[in-house]
Amino acid sequence: MGLLNDRVALVTGAGQGIGEAIAREFAAEGAWVAVVDIRRETAEQVAASLGINARASVFDITDADAYKNAVEDVLRERGRIDILVNNAAVAFTADVFEDTRQQWERTMAVNLEAMHQGAKLVAPAMARRGWGRIINISSVQAFATDGRVGAYCASKGGIVALTRSLAVELAAHGILVNAIAPGFVRTAMSMVDGVDETTTGDFAEWYVKRRKIPLARAAEPREIARVAVFLAGEDCSYVTGATLVADGGLTITF
Repeated sequence: MGLLNDRVALVTGAGQGIGEAIAREFAAEGAWVAVVDIRRETAEQVAASLGINARASVFDITDADAYKNAVEDVLRERGRIDILVNNAAVAFTADVFEDTRQQWERTMAVNLEAMHQGAKLVAPAMARRGWGRIINISSVQAFATDGRVGAYCASKGGIVALTRSLAVELAAHGILVNAIAPGFVRTAMSMVDGVDETTTGDFAEWYVKRRKIPLARAAEPREIARVAVFLAGEDCSYVTGATLVADGGLTITF
């Protein structure tokens, strides 16, 4: 018996990185997964590799009508949605002198506004059944930053606040809402100006050798996905409104 047997999950940004890892771990634990991604090829590849436990759902989560249609499709096909993972995100690097209004608005639309929209769409179906799990992927950038990612930081901080508000609103309906704040993870998001920041000499010196990250390494996506498995399952019964920091100890050091 898997930890998520017979659960129905919708995971955004599931075509790669942390989202893909979450989709894979959920399916391995017995859940059926809607693999949501804006890129058809990656969504279909991930869904196909999961077999009958998954289906690709290709749309832009900032398109409210498309999102509504996708949720309704899952409800028609599966009868319910038990778990929503709000994972999809975008980021850009620029300081306040360089960034543009368009970059800011796109970041907020994907990283924060679409999370609220997703929760709004699935909450009624969860409430009718008296059970649900909403998991929002934030970041340690909600708490600490080295600059040049202002919109990303603001969106991830907003996720922490939104998670708390939703947790209070939805508790009476049996819906638990939590967030995960990953630190360095080996994904496409690690690429900054074409370089994987977890492979640089500075990373090796500061975060590994000097143990700015006490565990002295970046995480693998599956390690974040296992946190999501806990938050999505029955073992998570008295945790709501929390942000679980999964950063190898990065944010507890000086």
